[in-house]
Amino acid sequence: MNCAEIYRQKNYSLSILNQAFNDDSGSWWWWTNIIGTLTFGLIGLSGNLICFLVICRFSLFQHSFVEYLRALAFFDFFALFYECLQSLNDLFIYLFSKNFLNFRFSFICKFYDYTKHSIILLSCWTIVGLTIDRLILVCNPWSKKWPNLSRRLCNRYCAKCIILIFVFFSLLINLPQLIYKEWICRPTGFQYSAMFHNLNQTKNIQYKQICSCRVSPLLNSNKMKFFIFWNNYIFHLLFYTLIPAIILIGSNAAILKRLHAPRQIISQQNEHIRSKLTITLTLVSLIFLILYFPYAIVQTLSYFIIRYYQSHCNISLILSLHKLKRLSELLNIAALCINFFIYILGVNHYRSSTIKMLGLHHFEIFQKYLIIDQQKNLDTTNKFIEKQNSKIFTQTDSSNTKLLNVTSSSHGVYSTSSIYNNRLSKEF
Repeated sequence: MNCAEIYRQKNYSLSILNQAFNDDSGSWWWWTNIIGTLTFGLIGLSGNLICFLVICRFSLFQHSFVEYLRALAFFDFFALFYECLQSLNDLFIYLFSKNFLNFRFSFICKFYDYTKHSIILLSCWTIVGLTIDRLILVCNPWSKKWPNLSRRLCNRYCAKCIILIFVFFSLLINLPQLIYKEWICRPTGFQYSAMFHNLNQTKNIQYKQICSCRVSPLLNSNKMKFFIFWNNYIFHLLFYTLIPAIILIGSNAAILKRLHAPRQIISQQNEHIRSKLTITLTLVSLIFLILYFPYAIVQTLSYFIIRYYQSHCNISLILSLHKLKRLSELLNIAALCINFFIYILGVNHYRSSTIKMLGLHHFEIFQKYLIIDQQKNLDTTNKFIEKQNSKIFTQTDSSNTKLLNVTSSSHGVYSTSSIYNNRLSKEF
């Protein structure tokens, strides 16, 4: 018995079948995802832009972690931009039946999906690079044989080279997006979906159609199997989930163990600053690990459950997977926008630089969050302004005195001086 007969026997409604196989627009989990994505997206876009500008303008560029933070802010910004753009497009399709991501040509949609998946993967692996950089600096595993090796590896030049290697491999891994995706239009309705029926049905054209960038239905079975294998095993399971998770868990465990181990402290203040910075960067990767990977895990598990446990006819399971995907995707968006606030709360230098860049240092409530050097500069500037104002006031007062003396000598001291003093009292 096929799935269509099972659905007829159980008398599922058309809306349930559409939510399971075609489009879950209008459901509560869809609205939660759309509203949450746009909210987190706007916060994250502004936060990552501010973070990028602060790091570029106020950082010490000889440090390796600065390059990773700058690249992370850049990749997170564009990853959030893609997510917000897609959510706005889904919202416009649902409310107004307008698709402003109507690419029309396959090469445009291929490039769009290719860059989107590459940037998402780069955002993940930049966190990995930052964590490994901290691991080498804090733990210094080669200190006995090569005492200065960690400093040679963790510098600005090596960080740039590692980021370029990540870019190259991300572009290489996502090549199937560029090869096998096409701009496909098919009729709306669950009965035309590839999951419900078969892939050849997507070539039919009827009155109302839904167009998107998807796997071409003209692919042969071997190419189709390869794309499914690559998308679920290579991209989501291996490079997006397992390898980064293993590296992040192991590295952060070693860093936290090292930070809490007793050690000889040469400079208490420098050690405290270094430990605080390391804890902040470790917190970035831990929160990223908690929020970022549930989506990749759900995406991979959904493929395993439906394919290997023959659950493709189980409507309740399919709907549950849809809900988990939408909600875990929202956690993914939150991970992209939260890094800025961790930097601001955890690193005094970035918090102080952000306050100064936004012009908030003119308000007394924010001045206590400035670092000592910037507080001294602000005090020096205020004293200089007060000195200039006092000079101007002194010059004005002396000129008024001269004018008073001239007037007194011409028209009488008592009467004119009293009139002038009354006018001065009104003006000042």
